[in-house]
Amino acid sequence: MKTKHSAHTLHIVIAAMFAAMIAVMTAFVQIKTPTGGYVHLGDSMIYLTASFLPLPFAVAASAIGGGIADLLVYPETIIYTIIIKALNAVFFSAKGDKLLTKRNALMTIPSGLVTVVGYSISKLIRQLLAGDSFHSALVTALWKMPENAIQAVASAIIFILIAAAFDKADIKKRMLGKQ
Repeated sequence: MKTKHSAHTLHIVIAAMFAAMIAVMTAFVQIKTPTGGYVHLGDSMIYLTASFLPLPFAVAASAIGGGIADLLVYPETIIYTIIIKALNAVFFSAKGDKLLTKRNALMTIPSGLVTVVGYSISKLIRQLLAGDSFHSALVTALWKMPENAIQAVASAIIFILIAAAFDKADIKKRMLGKQ
């Protein structure tokens, strides 16, 4: 027996699923870096979410998923993460039946830049609040940029691979009930 649900309810359920995927891919799928941080693939799930759902649902799922991951792993950055991850989602479009469009592939670049610059600003602020001099805080913030750039590039590649596979299997049409 098939039950009909409103599009709004379906979007909420799918957003919750994506928030969980973002949290897991961020908190538990990690590669430690020499600078004491880690590179994760949660951003690839944000890109996927934002290519799948209407903007308000994608922004909410991205912020919630990233926030939960930080709550579990790195709570001192949770406020910054919620803002950065919400901004990551705004570049993508869920219009159409495909996840991997030329536009969405290209939007990994500005979204990745938001990650790199956003977390550098976050590090600068946290170092200044900890009492570091501006010069010391700036050097520390700049030191984190390469690992954040690696994270952004890895997430873009993973997004492109997953989105292409999902498009081939018509996952978006199937999940959203479009025939």
